Amino acid sequence: MGAIVVVLLVALVLAAVVMLYAAYPYRGEDTPLAPMLGRAMRRGVDSLPTLDPESGPERPVSLSRSMVDAQAESHR
Repeated sequence: MGAIVVVLLVALVLAAVVMLYAAYPYRGEDTPLAPMLGRAMRRGVDSLPTLDPESGPERPVSLSRSMVDAQAESHR
């Protein structure tokens, strides 16, 4: 039972960190009570590889039913 409590607490802390990041450093603002934490999160995220949303395909991708069926049929 103790392990379950520890895992749930770790999950809550992780969720709080993600929410804090989405609320402040992701938008370029400093965290109000802990600016060092916000700068540390921003440095950590800057060092990770990310996908550039503007370097996507030239035309939008459609997942219509016929396209999905054609791909499924080609794999059989």
